[in-house]
Amino acid sequence: MTTQAEHDGDDESGADDHFFAASLREFPWPWAASAAVATFVVEYLLVAALFVLGPSSVDRSVPIINSTIAVLVQYAHILFNAHFVWIVQAATVPNVQIPEPFSNDLWLALLSGGAATHPLVYFLLPVVSLVIAGAVFERNRDSPATGRFTEAGLVGAGFTVGYLAVGILGSVTLVQRVPINGSDGFLTQQPDLYFTAIMFLVFPMLFATLGAALAYDRDQASSSH
Repeated sequence: MTTQAEHDGDDESGADDHFFAASLREFPWPWAASAAVATFVVEYLLVAALFVLGPSSVDRSVPIINSTIAVLVQYAHILFNAHFVWIVQAATVPNVQIPEPFSNDLWLALLSGGAATHPLVYFLLPVVSLVIAGAVFERNRDSPATGRFTEAGLVGAGFTVGYLAVGILGSVTLVQRVPINGSDGFLTQQPDLYFTAIMFLVFPMLFATLGAALAYDRDQASSSH
């Protein structure tokens, strides 16, 4: 026999499921993904500004970054390093010794010291950018009816879609090549795909979500007065 209380509990559970499903349907996924891509572009421009306008510089005597395009790609590699993504170096011909197949220039600069711009500036750049972007996105939402954690989670998930897509695209296209003397092969370096898939998922889920949660709190506090 089913009691009335059990029926009431089923009704409440069904209402909650319907409410959550409606939140998923109504959330502006394309806008959140686009905002994430825009955030990554802003981060790249800030990294470039630290080199072009700021104190940092690129050693263009290094063969693999001896052109303007290669320098622009190097800025992107630094941004991937700031997300704790390793840069993978490999040779397209056998029997070529690579002293450091995996590298992170920011970690090396942090350990060795002497960098014109402190590496922590670069490490904090994507963190701060995503928190601000998540907060701005949430503040521009039309009074969401979801709870704080649900709303913040949706924002983080929406940002992850765009952020992960641009990260994976960058990891397979931002490749630097330099010919190996005496052979037809190349030495290549590019962001590690597996690290990119992990970190470009973790960063927006953590920091865009945090920004949205903080903005949601402020919205609720202002609306209660």
